[in-house]
Amino acid sequence: MLNIRSVIFSLLFLFVHFLLLGQNVNIDSLNSHNAYRVGEKLIYEVKYKLIKGGEASLSLDLFQNGNDYVYYARADARTTGAARVFARIHDTYETYFDMFTGYPVRATRTIQENHYWYYNDVIFNQDSGYVWSLRSGRKNVHTPILDFLSAFYFARRFLFHENFRSGQIINLTTYFEEHVFALKIKYKKQKKIRTKFGRIPALLFVPALDAKDNPFKKEDDLEIWFSDDGNYIPLKVRMHTPMGAVKAELIDYSNLNYTFGVSREKQNN
Repeated sequence: MLNIRSVIFSLLFLFVHFLLLGQNVNIDSLNSHNAYRVGEKLIYEVKYKLIKGGEASLSLDLFQNGNDYVYYARADARTTGAARVFARIHDTYETYFDMFTGYPVRATRTIQENHYWYYNDVIFNQDSGYVWSLRSGRKNVHTPILDFLSAFYFARRFLFHENFRSGQIINLTTYFEEHVFALKIKYKKQKKIRTKFGRIPALLFVPALDAKDNPFKKEDDLEIWFSDDGNYIPLKVRMHTPMGAVKAELIDYSNLNYTFGVSREKQNN
């Protein structure tokens, strides 16, 4: 049975630099025609109702894996300020994924929530069709397969550049908490939304409710707005819970691949 809280946490924050010794990667070529670039970093403020409760970050770099390089992505989420009196949370997700296919070779999770601690390390053997988990050992799966964090970058790079139709569903197969999980999100619409940085063209996605084991009962239980500027970064995330709304908003960014907030049409002209 999937841990619903962990699924929600991953979607919200689905929201470390390494030295490149003997570098033989053409970074400029790698960054061209891609939604993200090496060195990208995104910072989010998390609020419960009107109260600031935490911060989250997403960063992307390169990691030398033997004679090759892979992307290294890291997501951190933690409670801050007065919220730490009620809950001390520091969750870290890391994934190493192929620079060209976008599929992961390794993913780790470190969960620290009050006195609860959890760690897992998963190796993805895409060629042989199995994953190996520190927690549960080897499991045969249909490949290619993603973890939740690499799925975020995979969608940005390979899927978001197309012109979506209202109601169109994106299907991604992921491995999470020792289960194969069908991650399905539905495209709703495009509009300019208000952000800290002004009005930004954005794409709205919600859960596809026909997905198996879906923790959400209504489409508006979770709303994610991605920038429609070629970067496709999350601008706002809003989740409804029985206790009220939880929101995450972009408050800082660096090293984006495209001009932030300028629509794809204008950038292509």
